[in-house]
Amino acid sequence: MNQRHLAGLLALLLSACGGGGGGGSPATADPFVSGTDVPRSATESPAAAFDFANGVAASVSETSEPLVLGDATLATSETEEPKPL
Repeated sequence: MNQRHLAGLLALLLSACGGGGGGGSPATADPFVSGTDVPRSATESPAAAFDFANGVAASVSETSEPLVLGDATLATSETEEPKPL
C-alpha cells in the first residue's frame, strides 16, 4: 500500500472516531416503559404514539425480535384530528 492510501485510510479512521468534546448537551434517549419496548412518550402523547406505531410498521423484518408490549397503553385523544396513514 502506498503512502497516499495509508494517509487517506488513517485520516478516515481518525475522523470516524468522532473526538467529541463539543460541549453541547447530550441527546436524551426516550426511556422505555418499564419491562417493555414501548417508549414512554408513546404512552403520554398521541402524536408520539402515532410516530412509534409508524416506525414499527416501517421496520418490519422477518428476522427481528418481537416487541415486548407488556401492559403499556398507547396514548389516544378524543379531540385531535386523525392523522393520515
